[in-house]
Amino acid sequence: MWGSLTSKERLARRTLLELILTTGRGPSLKALASRLEISESVAAELLSALERKRCLVRDPRSNTINAVYPLSLRPTHYRLTLKDKGQQRYAMCAIDALGVGPLFGVAVIVNAACPHCGRSIRIQIEESQIVAVKPARVVVWDSLPDLLTKPEPSLNLAKTH
Repeated sequence: MWGSLTSKERLARRTLLELILTTGRGPSLKALASRLEISESVAAELLSALERKRCLVRDPRSNTINAVYPLSLRPTHYRLTLKDKGQQRYAMCAIDALGVGPLFGVAVIVNAACPHCGRSIRIQIEESQIVAVKPARVVVWDSLPDLLTKPEPSLNLAKTH
């Protein structure tokens, strides 16, 4: 997925993620264009390219951004708390949640519930290291291969996660 992005697309993706982290809202076209110092039409082209390459998800009716991998603007089962600010954000999946701290160099606390038993899970990440885990023997279960092999032509990973 990421290898096929141009340098402009990578910068746009990074900028979108930074805007989501700082504001907690879906970035507007105007905000993206302003941050990148480009026209809104060029920003719109970048958003379309990122969507085609499955790096972001937009609502088909309103065209608003719902997610920019690894962050979701809609509540998910994977809640992140930015430790220094106490702000909450959401990740698309457990693996994405674990990567947000190292990706942005921020301390995060990941709160989730086990999809099988409902038990609460809490993982604290600081300086790209897991520093606390509760319960102590928690593991990440990656069910993506199962999702990708389902014979369902309209499978939408954004809805599944």
